[in-house]
Amino acid sequence: MSRKRVSIRNIFTTARHQYRVLLVMGVMAAFLLFLIGKIAYWQRTMGSKYQNAIQDQGYNSTVGATIPFQRGTITDRNGTELAVSTKTYNVILDPKVIKSSETYMKYTFAALQKAFGTTQEEFDKAMEQKNSNYYVLYRKQPYDTIAEFKRLQVSTETEDHKFIKGVWFETEYERSYPYKSLASHVIGFVNDGNVGTWGIEQQYNSYLNGTDGRVSGYYDSELNLVTNTWEAIPGNTIVSTIDVFVQQKVENRIAELLDTYSVKNVGVIIMDANNGEILAMASNAGYDLNNPRELPPLLDENNEEVERTADEKLAALNKMWRNFCVNDAYEPGSTFKCLTVAAGLEEAVITQDEQLHCGGHVKISGADIHCNLHSGHGTISLTEAVMKSCNMALISIAEKLGKSVFRYYQTHFGLGSKTGIDLPGEATGKLLDETAIREVELATESFGQGFTVTMPQMVAAYASIVNGGFYYQPHVVKQILNEEGATVYDASNLLVRKTVSAETCEFMRNATYMTVKSGTAKPAQVAGYLVGGKTGTAQKLPRKDKKYVVSFIGSVPANNPQYIIYVVIDEIDDPKMYNSSRPATELTSKILGDILAYLRVYPAGDIKYGVEYTGIIEDDEVNEGALTDDEGTTENGGNGGAGGGSG
Repeated sequence: MSRKRVSIRNIFTTARHQYRVLLVMGVMAAFLLFLIGKIAYWQRTMGSKYQNAIQDQGYNSTVGATIPFQRGTITDRNGTELAVSTKTYNVILDPKVIKSSETYMKYTFAALQKAFGTTQEEFDKAMEQKNSNYYVLYRKQPYDTIAEFKRLQVSTETEDHKFIKGVWFETEYERSYPYKSLASHVIGFVNDGNVGTWGIEQQYNSYLNGTDGRVSGYYDSELNLVTNTWEAIPGNTIVSTIDVFVQQKVENRIAELLDTYSVKNVGVIIMDANNGEILAMASNAGYDLNNPRELPPLLDENNEEVERTADEKLAALNKMWRNFCVNDAYEPGSTFKCLTVAAGLEEAVITQDEQLHCGGHVKISGADIHCNLHSGHGTISLTEAVMKSCNMALISIAEKLGKSVFRYYQTHFGLGSKTGIDLPGEATGKLLDETAIREVELATESFGQGFTVTMPQMVAAYASIVNGGFYYQPHVVKQILNEEGATVYDASNLLVRKTVSAETCEFMRNATYMTVKSGTAKPAQVAGYLVGGKTGTAQKLPRKDKKYVVSFIGSVPANNPQYIIYVVIDEIDDPKMYNSSRPATELTSKILGDILAYLRVYPAGDIKYGVEYTGIIEDDEVNEGALTDDEGTTENGGNGGAGGGSG
């Protein structure tokens, strides 16, 4: 038997060939594994993106839309809705799809006509859009009409539903205000694009706005719409500190005042004395938040309507929207005397039993400064100085403090800087530079002249001298809640600092109670209730115009303050009341009478505080002003604000 000889060379050639084959196969296998891994990675991380891209190329027609978020609700402190966003629908047509078949044209129009009352003219106009797959037929339709159309799309009573094509719906939200003008200057309104304007709507715009969602889709081979949806995230809910009942009562009483007097501005704030929460804030007449650009008619002397120019309309709108309570500064007048007295007690330059002398006027650096009672009050106690609103007594306290210490307490009480109240456009007020304070400026500033303040500054400062010495930041928002109801922000503790001692607060509670019981603020009384407070009358610049800002600031109950009320009336056009605080005190009495029982502040009869003054106390009037000289300090009133006398 013959044996076949195998060449060594052939063996090595065969081995090399097999090795090469295995190497190529190994490389190909590795590459395939790499591709499989890459595809899996893309599918996991970017699958939806590529899927949508493929779908967008499919069947010659695609649709896509943004799903708008629902703007957050604004409620009062008890959950009553003040601003809401209601879901509506836009009816969208795809003319390109509808026009692809006469049958689609016929049955789609019939369905639109039945559900929405679409006319032939409206439909033809939509179909004129060349190569368009997005045409807005109607905006802000209620769900009922949308539901009727959808019923027609799925109805099996006939074959019609198979031919209703190219119609879909976008969600849109409409902002509305159930109470119309109530608290309009606090709430504000929304412009196009969910942009808040004025009030809480502007201040908390980023919290109220959510995040848009998205829907993308394509038509399959039978022109059925297939969609992918990414839901929108709604905005947060703002729980305000406003109480609807209290706000309504305040606004009703302001409306009565405006019917009685012609005034430039009026503002009212009611604040919780022990945490800074504002239950009501009203500024002049409100405006309908559902129609914020609707102005009252402008009438001429013949009571005929006059057309406004564009500039006049803009100026009128800004005036209507402006929140006097927050955006304006003015001289405080005699309401500031409470702070001067509190500073004197804290620095021990006076005592609670101090006896002070008032001769009716004093000449300082050439300026003749009068008391509100030109004949003088004689020798009076510190409590009587508050009750009678004695300028001379306050001047002597300021002289003892000196300008540096006096200025310290002005800033210590928050004057000259913003309180941080959570509303847009807060004014700062203006204090004189300390180097500009001479003897006469120190004298007049002691009773609230020569510098300007804001209502939030005064209400927060006054609260601190009657509530135990605690200065709280005034605020109009209590909480912010997300869509699950979890708290995003809580304003339960906005204590800023301690201003005065408990002993000083006790004296100020006593003195302000006596001021309402037997002093210049008697018209602020509410039968059976303990009301404390102080009046203010400040003559504005220029003196010759004899225009005044009159006010009242107070607390209830006087012996244990729970609420602060501050009323400011700017320029009463009445020859009998133009320089009297009576309209402010009377408005205070009416408001408190309306709300105290609701706020569970109960009648408490009378209380004895010190020795009651039984003599005659003048109404809190300026008469001809504290200064007979129009030069010097009167030219230094901040912001062109009020100047002159204080009573």
